[in-house]
Amino acid sequence: MKLTIKGLMIFLFLLLVLTNTYIFMVGIKSSNELSKMETELEKLKQDNIELETRLSHVNSLEYAASVAASLNFQEKTVPTYLDSLEYALNR
Repeated sequence: MKLTIKGLMIFLFLLLVLTNTYIFMVGIKSSNELSKMETELEKLKQDNIELETRLSHVNSLEYAASVAASLNFQEKTVPTYLDSLEYALNR
Protein backbone atom coordinates (compact mmCIF):
# COMPACT_ATOMS: atom_id res chain seq x y z
CA MET A 1 0.00 0.00 0.00
CA LYS A 2 2.87 2.34 0.73
CA LEU A 3 4.23 1.67 -2.75
CA THR A 4 0.87 2.53 -4.32
CA ILE A 5 0.65 5.92 -2.56
CA LYS A 6 4.28 6.66 -3.42
CA GLY A 7 3.68 5.72 -7.08
CA LEU A 8 0.51 7.81 -7.16
CA MET A 9 2.39 10.81 -5.73
CA ILE A 10 5.17 10.42 -8.34
CA PHE A 11 2.56 10.15 -11.10
CA LEU A 12 0.75 13.29 -9.87
CA PHE A 13 4.06 15.17 -9.58
CA LEU A 14 5.03 14.24 -13.15
CA LEU A 15 1.55 15.14 -14.36
CA LEU A 16 1.81 18.57 -12.73
CA VAL A 17 5.30 19.14 -14.19
CA LEU A 18 4.08 18.21 -17.68
CA THR A 19 0.99 20.40 -17.32
CA ASN A 20 3.13 23.32 -16.15
CA THR A 21 5.51 22.83 -19.09
CA TYR A 22 2.59 22.71 -21.54
CA ILE A 23 1.07 25.90 -20.13
CA PHE A 24 4.47 27.59 -20.27
CA MET A 25 4.92 26.64 -23.94
CA VAL A 26 1.40 27.86 -24.82
CA GLY A 27 2.19 31.14 -23.07
CA ILE A 28 5.37 31.57 -25.11
CA LYS A 29 3.48 30.84 -28.34
CA SER A 30 0.76 33.36 -27.41
CA SER A 31 3.42 35.93 -26.57
CA ASN A 32 5.04 35.49 -29.98
CA GLU A 33 1.68 35.87 -31.74
CA LEU A 34 0.91 38.99 -29.70
CA SER A 35 4.30 40.44 -30.60
CA LYS A 36 3.64 39.81 -34.31
CA MET A 37 0.21 41.45 -34.02
CA GLU A 38 1.69 44.50 -32.31
CA THR A 39 4.30 44.81 -35.05
CA GLU A 40 1.59 44.55 -37.71
CA LEU A 41 -0.53 47.11 -35.83
CA GLU A 42 2.36 49.58 -35.81
CA LYS A 43 2.84 49.02 -39.55
CA LEU A 44 -0.87 49.61 -40.17
CA LYS A 45 -0.77 52.80 -38.09
CA GLN A 46 2.16 54.08 -40.15
CA ASP A 47 0.37 53.18 -43.40
CA ASN A 48 -2.73 54.98 -42.12
CA ILE A 49 -0.74 58.13 -41.40
CA GLU A 50 0.79 58.01 -44.89
CA LEU A 51 -2.63 57.52 -46.50
CA GLU A 52 -4.11 60.40 -44.48
CA THR A 53 -1.26 62.62 -45.68
CA ARG A 54 -1.83 61.62 -49.29
CA LEU A 55 -5.58 62.13 -48.92
CA SER A 56 -5.15 65.61 -47.48
CA HIS A 57 -2.85 66.46 -50.39
CA VAL A 58 -5.34 65.14 -52.95
CA ASN A 59 -8.20 67.03 -51.30
CA SER A 60 -6.32 70.32 -51.25
CA LEU A 61 -7.25 73.17 -53.56
CA GLU A 62 -3.66 73.50 -54.70
CA TYR A 63 -3.76 69.95 -56.05
CA ALA A 64 -7.07 70.64 -57.78
CA ALA A 65 -5.61 73.77 -59.35
CA SER A 66 -2.52 71.93 -60.57
CA VAL A 67 -4.63 69.14 -62.07
CA ALA A 68 -6.91 71.70 -63.72
CA ALA A 69 -3.88 73.45 -65.19
CA SER A 70 -2.48 70.17 -66.49
CA LEU A 71 -5.84 69.40 -68.13
CA ASN A 72 -5.98 72.88 -69.72
CA PHE A 73 -8.93 74.15 -67.69
CA GLN A 74 -7.82 77.77 -67.95
CA GLU A 75 -11.18 79.38 -68.51
CA LYS A 76 -12.73 80.90 -65.42
CA THR A 77 -16.48 81.01 -65.04
CA VAL A 78 -18.36 84.10 -64.05
CA PRO A 79 -20.83 83.39 -61.27
CA THR A 80 -24.40 84.55 -61.56
CA TYR A 81 -25.57 86.29 -58.43
CA LEU A 82 -29.22 86.33 -57.50
CA ASP A 83 -29.01 89.61 -55.57
CA SER A 84 -31.28 91.36 -57.99
CA LEU A 85 -34.75 89.93 -58.43
CA GLU A 86 -34.75 90.08 -62.21
CA TYR A 87 -33.91 86.35 -62.37
CA ALA A 88 -36.40 85.32 -59.73
CA LEU A 89 -39.23 87.42 -61.12
CA ASN A 90 -38.44 86.90 -64.81
CA ARG A 91 -41.83 86.72 -66.57
